[in-house]
Amino acid sequence: MRIPEPSAIRQNLLCATALGLLFLSAPFPRIQLVVHAMLVLALAPRPGAPLVGALWALAAGWTLEGSLRLYPHLGGTAWADLTLTLLAGWMAGRWPLEGLKGWLARLASLSVLHALLLHGAVRLATGPHPWGWGWFWTLLSVPVWGWLAWRLLHTGAGSGRR
Repeated sequence: MRIPEPSAIRQNLLCATALGLLFLSAPFPRIQLVVHAMLVLALAPRPGAPLVGALWALAAGWTLEGSLRLYPHLGGTAWADLTLTLLAGWMAGRWPLEGLKGWLARLASLSVLHALLLHGAVRLATGPHPWGWGWFWTLLSVPVWGWLAWRLLHTGAGSGRR
């Protein structure tokens, strides 16, 4: 059984809220990186609208780069976010979700790929830099933010059956 997609208005409102939380959580970098991953990997990708997801991903990347003091501001994060959001949207269209376990497995694998691509892109843009522990906190908290994104996106989008 395929799960219906959320409405575009609902998804855009959730992305705007997550982008605001990304900016407001700047004093707490660990929380900020988790919100960033949730926005880029779970909320922004949409199978039928790659342009909208790409714009949210670019906004998330530039917001993250602009809010961190010691982080390079050359666009590596935005490029990695753009690539992963387009990949996640393509995967969602090619292999639709059938349940929460598949969603969490997809998000866990995408978060590992996101960490590798993000650090590779920033390294290309600026040179060597410290990795930090953001990737670890993001991967560790996938069940929490993945479940939250699942509930926010797919609640109320059902067929009306119980």
